[in-house]
Amino acid sequence: MSILKTPIAKCVERLKGATKFRPAGLCYLCQQHCKAAVCEVCEQDCLFFNHQKVAGNLLNWPNIKQGLTPGPYQKMCALSYFQWPLDHLIRRFKYGHPLLAEPLAQWFLRYSAASSGQLPDCLLPVPISPWRFAKRQYHQTLLLADYLGKHLDIPVMPKWAHRRGWQRSQQSLGRRERLRNLKQAYELGSGNFPARVALIDDVVTTGATIATLSRLIHQVAPHTEIMVWALAVTPNKADQALLLPGRQILSNRQA
Repeated sequence: MSILKTPIAKCVERLKGATKFRPAGLCYLCQQHCKAAVCEVCEQDCLFFNHQKVAGNLLNWPNIKQGLTPGPYQKMCALSYFQWPLDHLIRRFKYGHPLLAEPLAQWFLRYSAASSGQLPDCLLPVPISPWRFAKRQYHQTLLLADYLGKHLDIPVMPKWAHRRGWQRSQQSLGRRERLRNLKQAYELGSGNFPARVALIDDVVTTGATIATLSRLIHQVAPHTEIMVWALAVTPNKADQALLLPGRQILSNRQA
């Protein structure tokens, strides 16, 4: 087995790395020729949250709210569950493909309920650690916040908080370990917050990060309304009844 394992492992790594150098003009998902990062067919086949079912707030859906760490955030908007194909696009975005910020932010504006109702007064990108920034050479949630802020005419506060020192990555940790890891992990850089703010994140897993940051904000601004804008949510159990294909969502809006 050891003789076969090494070549197979090398092959898998090469295949993973191949997507990093996607030729210009090909869809990230189907690899067919198109001008956009994701072709129109793939986009409209993707499953997104039906925000009409939850009155524009995912916290109204029990399967999602019950899987999140409680915190002083009142509203959540996201595109979909962290599942194919959104999980593939987000991983590419986080690990070497910063240009995906624009199409993912466009999807967020197009398919989420973020732009309906009262908008936040400013956007707060979830901070990343200095070593992770040094490794990636970009801050993915700040890229998202900048694009959203530009198109919604909302200011972005890039230095509102920072992550202290070295902390273990949250990705491989469970709920209890995540909470323990986040204790003293963040520090506010500004104590001046408006009436409504939106935390910008890529993936909400247990909600430990947004709960921690929300509490920090409420320590200095207890009356500030906090909403969460994320690309994806990872619940305990994905309820497919909350999803609709992109083409149906757009069709329902035009009806």
